Amino acid sequence: MKVHSDTSVHDKEPMNPIRRFIESKLIGNFDSADFSDAWRLKFSHAPTWCDADMSLQQIRRGVARGNRIALYARSFFQYYLFKTGCFVQKWAWSTIVVSYLYEVKPYSRLTLYTICCAGLKDVVIETDIVKLWVQLGSILKFILSEGGRLNEELNFLSKVQEEANRIVKRSTTGGNLELRQGPDLPRENGLGGGFQLVIQTPFHDHENVLSKESLLRHVELMEEIANYEVELYDEKWTLSDICFKPPSPQFQTGPLSKFMNTVIDKIIPCIWITPIDCYWEGSKPLGPHPPINLGDEVSAFLSSLPKGNVTWKNLNPTAVMTEVGQLFDIGPIGNFFERAGIGAAYLDRPCIDPLDAECPKSAPNYFDRCSALEKFTQWNAAKSDSEKIKLEPKLLSKNEDASNESSQITETIIRDILAQPFLLMNLTGRKKREAVTTTTTATTNDEDYYAYENEADYDVAGIIHSKHKMDSKELMCSEYGESLLKWMRENPNRWGEFLTEKEMPKNPDYKKVLRNKKRRKKLRNLTSLYRDVMTGGCKGFGKRIMEWPEDLIIGGIKRKGGMLRSAEALQSVFLVASPFDVFLRFKEQKDSHPNLDTARWNPGWASDIIFSWQRNFTQKLYGHQANNNTREKRVFHPLASTSIADMLEEFSQFNYTIIIMGYVLMVIYAAFTQARIDGRWLAVKSNVALSFIGVVLVTYSSICGLGMTTALGINFNAATTQVSYDIPHNPQRISV
Repeated sequence: MKVHSDTSVHDKEPMNPIRRFIESKLIGNFDSADFSDAWRLKFSHAPTWCDADMSLQQIRRGVARGNRIALYARSFFQYYLFKTGCFVQKWAWSTIVVSYLYEVKPYSRLTLYTICCAGLKDVVIETDIVKLWVQLGSILKFILSEGGRLNEELNFLSKVQEEANRIVKRSTTGGNLELRQGPDLPRENGLGGGFQLVIQTPFHDHENVLSKESLLRHVELMEEIANYEVELYDEKWTLSDICFKPPSPQFQTGPLSKFMNTVIDKIIPCIWITPIDCYWEGSKPLGPHPPINLGDEVSAFLSSLPKGNVTWKNLNPTAVMTEVGQLFDIGPIGNFFERAGIGAAYLDRPCIDPLDAECPKSAPNYFDRCSALEKFTQWNAAKSDSEKIKLEPKLLSKNEDASNESSQITETIIRDILAQPFLLMNLTGRKKREAVTTTTTATTNDEDYYAYENEADYDVAGIIHSKHKMDSKELMCSEYGESLLKWMRENPNRWGEFLTEKEMPKNPDYKKVLRNKKRRKKLRNLTSLYRDVMTGGCKGFGKRIMEWPEDLIIGGIKRKGGMLRSAEALQSVFLVASPFDVFLRFKEQKDSHPNLDTARWNPGWASDIIFSWQRNFTQKLYGHQANNNTREKRVFHPLASTSIADMLEEFSQFNYTIIIMGYVLMVIYAAFTQARIDGRWLAVKSNVALSFIGVVLVTYSSICGLGMTTALGINFNAATTQVSYDIPHNPQRISV
């Protein structure tokens, strides 16, 4: 650079040969006299940014100081970029043609961009939340391995399944397998990663969900969900068909094997995580739906089975298995029940509503309505006719014919028993000996157990058709007991008129909480009764392997003295089986789905059923009657794995109209901001064409980047869609 200056200071040649070589190439390439006044003005304000060559010349002459290394680099880029621009300006059309024709050249950007865009034809938008899960790095895995709530929640369900499988495996390996063959456990695929949950929030402001009303509301909701159904492939499907449940054992040989297989297959419940498992009412949604009706004949053989409909509300599975084990060898299944901690299932848990007519006698807070009815009758008889309370009697069913299902099961049982003479003698002998011991105190010898004079003693029909005759008190309790409970539920303030405080219905932990309290404080403290039961979480029907922590089933917890004080939400989680698991359940013809075409049945159909049921689940809960209130406040909030997939799919759709409109607006905006008007036309300094080409070029490069990711096998997702909407802004930021 030749500097025109009046100063007499001469340039100082550097002594270092390397420095001398660099400065010979980077200094003095231009003459400042060729530049305009605008350049001189800019140079006076920012000399190093405007012209590094001139700045180095001033430093070399000793009239300025600065960072030589930085100025060397800046001068290098300024010089060669200037040369490149001059070349492009001189050979403009040639440069454009070469960039399109010479595909092999690495500098042909537009050609490479076009090649990269070819990958867009294979675009796949991923909406599966499981596949979108980001894998943890080695450092994060190490952190999680040290413990923590996140790691515990991630591994909770797998631990439950591993514990159940471990118990089953230990049980099946015990004993002499050659002499004692246990039930076969089918191999299933287990959890399929799907789930659905429902969250219940307060019905009104400042409501504590740990109350009788809120818990019963949640019980009713769970019963409704258990009966939700979808119709697909000529059959109706419910939650019990798609939920995750332990595999049912299959008894291969022995009497009653078909009966046990049928009952166990229907009675095994779904596994769900819910706060109502703390109470007996947690058995209501478990079903089975419809209930199993075994008839009076089966009850004659198995006295531990409840009469009439058999559900988890009245079933003691351990007692039934113990009695069945006395009749024939059931293998290690009994040991499995003991290790899983099934016990009496829900029959030994407190009732949320002790006035429920089905509340079992084994419940800690069972209310004896028969005794209460006697006291009520005496109290009511002392009143005048105008003050007497009239209870509506219940119509008792007479001796009706058994249902088709119970008749078929009974015929199967009798056929199996008649095929086993020893078992027949065992049953009839036991029944006859029991009858004798009730009428006489004489002792019998062991040989009397099988000693009968004729074959009439083996009359099974006489046993199975014998009816239990109720006395007058039992008959009266059956007729008016439920009506009394209904009246007491509607008139809680009148209990003390015929019952003492000890005889009144007791909520969970009633004595513990209300000890030494006056009756006027009773209603005020009812909520605390449910807090004590739910403190520490709840347990499923397998108490030793199904433990639900508090923060998994209750939200917004507040404590006092370590005990639950209040909560703001109840949460129930339903586990969904994998499509292959559902396929295995119904690959053989079953009475529950007689119209299913098993020849065409496949895992794809099972997957369609699962997704259809989950979408129906969310739709019905969104439109639930409790959510359609005048306060516009939702009470039930559903969420399913399909809900997340549907939302991802919705947000992953490309709206090409919006994208094109965005690009058009950005081009107009960029051209407008770079325009310089001189009179009625664009001035020489206007950069409209440059901004237009810049927007197009940057947009093209962004699209090619998406095509390149597709070619590498990376699927698009909702984030990619949002980035595509933001692409029009990137050219505007860069080019403008």
